[in-house]
Amino acid sequence: MSVTSNDTPVAAETPTGTPTGTAADAPADAPVDAPATTAVAVARPGRRRGFFAGGRYIPYVMILPAVVVLIGVMAYPLYSLFDLSFQNVNRYAQLVNPGLAQYIGLDGYTKVLGDGQFWNVVLRSVYFTAELVVLSMVLGMLFALLLNRVSKWAKVTVITVLMFVWAIPAIVTGTVFRWIFASKGGIVDYVAYLFGGSESVKSYDWFQDPVIGLYVVSAVVIIWGALPFLVIGLNAALTQVPPELMEAARLDGASTLQTFRHVVIPVIKPFLVITAALSFIWDFQVFAQIFALRNSAPEPGYWNIGIYLYEKGIVSSHYSSSSVISVAMILLMLAVLVFYIRQMVKIGAQD
Repeated sequence: MSVTSNDTPVAAETPTGTPTGTAADAPADAPVDAPATTAVAVARPGRRRGFFAGGRYIPYVMILPAVVVLIGVMAYPLYSLFDLSFQNVNRYAQLVNPGLAQYIGLDGYTKVLGDGQFWNVVLRSVYFTAELVVLSMVLGMLFALLLNRVSKWAKVTVITVLMFVWAIPAIVTGTVFRWIFASKGGIVDYVAYLFGGSESVKSYDWFQDPVIGLYVVSAVVIIWGALPFLVIGLNAALTQVPPELMEAARLDGASTLQTFRHVVIPVIKPFLVITAALSFIWDFQVFAQIFALRNSAPEPGYWNIGIYLYEKGIVSSHYSSSSVISVAMILLMLAVLVFYIRQMVKIGAQD
């Protein structure tokens, strides 16, 4: 609507102060640049208030049930373990009759930590674990790189075989390898004899020397069982390396080793850290393979931390002493986990 004063048309204003009019109000010879528009106010949605504002705490709420279940499952066993480590329950009668047990404070820790055999077992476990982690990671990477160079059908065949190997229980694997390395009728001794060995090679005892039996035979068995996970996982990680980066490195004149070191390793570093930490945790407390290789009676030279726990807690019924050993084992695992978490935080900060 227009309001006239002295026969002169005046455009009415909207509530926002913007003049409005129609084409009829304008002079006939005036050009029309654009159709008239009316301002429309768009209402903003109200801001969400409360605990879930912005979605900041939703991830924590989603993970809360899993945390509660994990704490519920582990809280009481861990409490019982620590409580038992401060008692003198070193006989079965004391275990089934708690009234016979007495609290002895830190005497149990002093006894275990002052035992030379305990430290020998810890050092043996550390050396053995370091060997297993290094060899399994190196071999796993080599096989994963080879899988990237074979045909598709060969790759599928190898992965299928690895899955079958992975599915075999560790105790079964140890039993089979005990037959393979047996001093009477063992396959390894017979093959060595066929390739020019003397008659005595046919009855060579691989387990007579604990150094050979642990660091050679046992290592072969454990690495055999660890390779499927490492090969399949590393092969999947290698597929995440952008081909453009590989091609650019080759064009810049980088060798194969330089490309692997400066291009491939940085890309797959998060997975390498994860697998190395998991391999350390698994290998440090390995039990079933050594237990099966020595026919359920490992000699002291074969004792790692897992076998030592079994000997103290089950065979000798020293429950409090084995609890102290378990606590020490948990602290070592926590140290590895702290290192792992720090590495993951650094990698996340770099990304």
